Amino acid sequence: MTAAAEPELVDEYGTGDTRTAVLRLPDGSGHRWIRSAGPERAKPLRAPSPATAHALRNISDPPLYLALPELRKNQLVYSVDGRESLADILMSQDRDIAYPRAAQLLERLGLTLRSLHTIPGTAAPEGKHPGILRLAAWLTAGTDGRKDSARLFSKARNHLGTQRWDRLVEWCEMFVAPGAAPSVLLHGRPGTGVVVPDREGASGALLTGEDMATGPPVLDTGWVLGELAEVHGVVRAAAGSAEADRWPPLARSFTRGYGRALPAGAGAVATLFMLTHLRDFCEFLGEWDEWRVTVVLDLIAEGCETDGAGTLAWAADP
Repeated sequence: MTAAAEPELVDEYGTGDTRTAVLRLPDGSGHRWIRSAGPERAKPLRAPSPATAHALRNISDPPLYLALPELRKNQLVYSVDGRESLADILMSQDRDIAYPRAAQLLERLGLTLRSLHTIPGTAAPEGKHPGILRLAAWLTAGTDGRKDSARLFSKARNHLGTQRWDRLVEWCEMFVAPGAAPSVLLHGRPGTGVVVPDREGASGALLTGEDMATGPPVLDTGWVLGELAEVHGVVRAAAGSAEADRWPPLARSFTRGYGRALPAGAGAVATLFMLTHLRDFCEFLGEWDEWRVTVVLDLIAEGCETDGAGTLAWAADP
């Protein structure tokens, strides 16, 4: 008897926080994405609660398929069609091909988050936003971080100054305060790294489940815009305005998909995202890059000075 073919590993990557393995199914029907805790993560990844999973499955025809994980031996296993994330495509493919595709997928991401945000927070027993909670803890006691996290804490305190630092702490507290309204079900960490385009390129999936939370919807929309704002700022500093000008249409595609005026505080959340991302980079990769750290801290300083508005000014309609 011939043994059944096993899935083939086609990609593997990760940090001290989270590891990802991508396997191709032997029958050619798609891929499995396996997410697991990295060696420096204190707790295993968690799947969404049964009540949350039920609520998500009741969303009618979301523009991006909401891929929910199966929990297998402390690993989250997602079944999707594609093998690359949108982030991979943006970094590796020709820009003239990748950017139009990204615009379409980001618009679908906005539409999908809008559908997700129709679920009230009372419908799912998820906690407060994990990213904001971790950042708030670091802002008040960050010198105990691993690798270059403590080094970043010292540099960021000096670079930003007390007034800006206090504003970041206030924003964190505001977004996770008891009774913050409106409270809806949140994806928790939406972005290009968890959007997986179909192999045909027409649509894709949104890996959903491991960071779910409840809170104001701006925590999701601002998170996406913060990622795009950071890339825009880094590209502008590295390659100039002509190359950076390719990014504002991507942000506008996302907001067009979301279809509503951005909630108050979107710029503040975008600013918090950039510091969270920078802190995680230093905490879990330990690859200190003085130039990049300084560029991103300048973007964060601008966001603090403008109450977050400066973080998104680049993405405004022309």
